[in-house]
Amino acid sequence: MASYQTALTDVGGAVTDLFGARAARASVGSYSEAATIAEQSAAFARQATAIKGMQLNRQVYQALGKEQAQVGGAGFAASGTALDLLRSSSEQGALTKAINEEQGTITSNSYEEQAIQFRGMADAAKNSASGQELGSIIMGVGAVAALI
Repeated sequence: MASYQTALTDVGGAVTDLFGARAARASVGSYSEAATIAEQSAAFARQATAIKGMQLNRQVYQALGKEQAQVGGAGFAASGTALDLLRSSSEQGALTKAINEEQGTITSNSYEEQAIQFRGMADAAKNSASGQELGSIIMGVGAVAALI
């Protein structure tokens, strides 16, 4: 027959595990909320990138139209240097749009990665809580059995 001191120590350990499980369960909600916020941020980043892309398309179109009007207004033919300038402006616009798309993808992917990490932490906290609860039950039953 085990001593009362050992039994009380085991009961105390079981209670500690129960409170630890409660804390782990509370953190599940926080991690899940953080994952949801990260997922929403990823969606906002994709929307912002699309909007910025439309704005850039409009700016490029306006710049090219202005250049064409200036060339025509000056009485020059759409050849030689005029075409070089238009091509350069078009290339610069395409580069700016590509950078916008790349940065938007990077931002969105980083938020999605955060969401995955937070979901993993929520699962780990949930599993930890379950393990602590089961351990506390086993420890408590063992303490009671030792006294009998």
